Amino acid sequence: MLFGTLAVISSLPLLAFGARFKRATPESFGLYAYGDGLGGIPLFYSGGFAYIGEPGKLNSTDAAVVQFSLGDDNSWIGSPNVTIPAGSNVTWSNATFFVPADGASDTRVGFETGTTISDNVTATGFVFYGNNAMRTQDGQLVSLWSALQVSDRVHALYWNDTSQGQQPVMLRSLPPSNPDN
Repeated sequence: MLFGTLAVISSLPLLAFGARFKRATPESFGLYAYGDGLGGIPLFYSGGFAYIGEPGKLNSTDAAVVQFSLGDDNSWIGSPNVTIPAGSNVTWSNATFFVPADGASDTRVGFETGTTISDNVTATGFVFYGNNAMRTQDGQLVSLWSALQVSDRVHALYWNDTSQGQQPVMLRSLPPSNPDN
């Protein structure tokens, strides 16, 4: 009897190693771009579109780094980070993050600020695989993010498009370990 009990107890750690746990999406998170020459630069909002880089380098008064929260059906809702730079005129909040729908002519990633979502965008299905931001599409996990430099230290974010010289990037919820000062 004692041997049987010890055998069961000693096998419990092995069962734990074999268990698979789905990583839960954090309640609040930022996104950071990693890729060729991009070491974890933040995602920010400007004029309804998503950019990566330094908001202050873009000539926009509504530009601000985005802090995300969870919405319905794996949607992500963005609001300005609380550390908005002086001189900003940020009036947006609770903006729904989107990627263009299949076949859309505009492939930029952005935000919808109204109560309805346009037909030419997709605003659901966002998930994390570890710390990597992805979408579920036709039962598959996909990561089709790309970025095009539009000014010094600013890149426009695209989905499934490299036709203008965009470079593939990975969006992660993990900030860089040593951010630039």
